[in-house]
Amino acid sequence: MAGPSSLRHSARQLRRTGAERRSWFSHQIDLFALIVECLVCAVRVSSWIEPIRSRFMRQILFGGVEAVPFTAFAGAMTGLVLTLTSYQWLAFTGRIEFLGPALSILVIREAAPFLCCVIVVSASASAIAAELATMRVTGQIDLIEAQGINVIQYLMMPRVMGLAVATLALGAVFIAAAFASVTISVAMISSIPLGPFLLSIIESISPSDFYNLFGRSMVAAFLIGSITCYEGMVVSGPLTVVPQAVTRAMLQSVGAILLVSTAFALATYL
Repeated sequence: MAGPSSLRHSARQLRRTGAERRSWFSHQIDLFALIVECLVCAVRVSSWIEPIRSRFMRQILFGGVEAVPFTAFAGAMTGLVLTLTSYQWLAFTGRIEFLGPALSILVIREAAPFLCCVIVVSASASAIAAELATMRVTGQIDLIEAQGINVIQYLMMPRVMGLAVATLALGAVFIAAAFASVTISVAMISSIPLGPFLLSIIESISPSDFYNLFGRSMVAAFLIGSITCYEGMVVSGPLTVVPQAVTRAMLQSVGAILLVSTAFALATYL
């Protein structure tokens, strides 16, 4: 039979577990409210004043333009790997005529949006979370709020929207580099005529490919930006909490990418 001390310990554990669950749900509600307010600000024309437009363009520059060389490299390497793998398996099964359509689906629907989101998380999400968390713990965000400025409109919305646009643009760069690599690889490893091969890729592109590219890129990037901004702005304490906020933001961003990819896959293939 459990003694009084063990019962008190169990009660404390239950209270702590309940508090953690309530805290998790309250965080999700706060994040959802933040996303809704960010969307409202984004669709309101009056929100796009000059300082907001300037931050929006800087986010596209830092999150998109500066990542173009690495994205092109990643696209070329991915195109090479997918071509070699698909060619070997389709040649083994005697279905080499499906090489073009298979590569079209693998590159446009799957690889481009997913890997571009991962690049954005690595290059931009950590920087956004660190910047906003530092601004919070040093009192800069409190100063902005004290001046009556809407921090969602001023700090979050241009970063989130810029990240979404930059991710979609990086997806286009990734696809162009991947198919350039695919063309070179096919010319080197097979005797397939390039004209009919490229035509089969073009003919296999369907509206669902564009839906997946837009959805998996922009929706996921919007969630990534929202999560990183939220985690940066809600921290409190000394500067040592900044790395913890960055870690939480990156892990949750990867989870958002996986959830969005799964949702669009289910909607496309089922």
